[in-house]
Amino acid sequence: MASEYTYSPRMDFFIERVDRATGFEMPCFHIHHKYEIYYEIEGTRRYFIEDAAYIVNAGSVVLIGDNQIHKTASVGDTPSSRIVLNFSAEYLGKIAEIFPEVDFFSFLSEEHNHLLSNITVKQQNHIYSMLQQLLELQEQTSAEGEAVATYGTLDSKMLLATLLLELKDLCKQQQAQGGESGRVSNHIVEQIQTYIAEHYAEKLTLTGIASQFYISPYYLSRLFKKSINLSLIEYINGVRIKAAQNLIEKANESISDISEKAGFLTTAHFRRVFKDATGLSPQQYRQYYKRLSK
Repeated sequence: MASEYTYSPRMDFFIERVDRATGFEMPCFHIHHKYEIYYEIEGTRRYFIEDAAYIVNAGSVVLIGDNQIHKTASVGDTPSSRIVLNFSAEYLGKIAEIFPEVDFFSFLSEEHNHLLSNITVKQQNHIYSMLQQLLELQEQTSAEGEAVATYGTLDSKMLLATLLLELKDLCKQQQAQGGESGRVSNHIVEQIQTYIAEHYAEKLTLTGIASQFYISPYYLSRLFKKSINLSLIEYINGVRIKAAQNLIEKANESISDISEKAGFLTTAHFRRVFKDATGLSPQQYRQYYKRLSK
């Protein structure tokens, strides 16, 4: 159900709470033309966003921008609880028109804002309370019919707009205090990420990349997974999917040509990886993006 809401072009707002008794890892990274707010109620998670990984503890907030690759996984086999909220810019379109001087969205995409970790317990509780209110409003509107559930109510939109402004202010406060704590970094991994960004359209293998950096394939595989929560091939596929999306959005080339330019060996493999990541086939994504661009 969650993925249907997350990827569906006609669903502009979705919020849910999930409580897990044991560890859980998303089977695949994903990406969608929607923003995301993730609140960790209990437990500790590892969160990968774009090119970085973060350790997310209870009370922390994760902010993800439009069309940013992300994936979450457990840290140990322990219980966890979270609230996740997805919404499109269109969902707050009317409010954004009323307040044209207010930027509700861009801070969500900025790398230094991905993890709100240096906030007080009082601030954590306030964010949690607002998310709970949005959950309650979602449950009420869902019972009132598909149209209301799809497009939301004024109460939920105003509450979401207020939450965004408060999160934006907390991000500014965190930056003024020295920035977030929780990002996982590794100099070798960062060098490899740069190499992949420059060579993703070429044939890339674990052995080939390892030899470029004078390390063993086994060490590279372990290091990558430990540092950013993705295998090397998952990361390469993520870079290639982003490149393919850009080509689909900006050009009228065939899907097979786009597949080749993005570095995939076969169109069939490209279609499978693309759908796993976006919830849509490349052709469906092209139609979806045309709708967004109108």
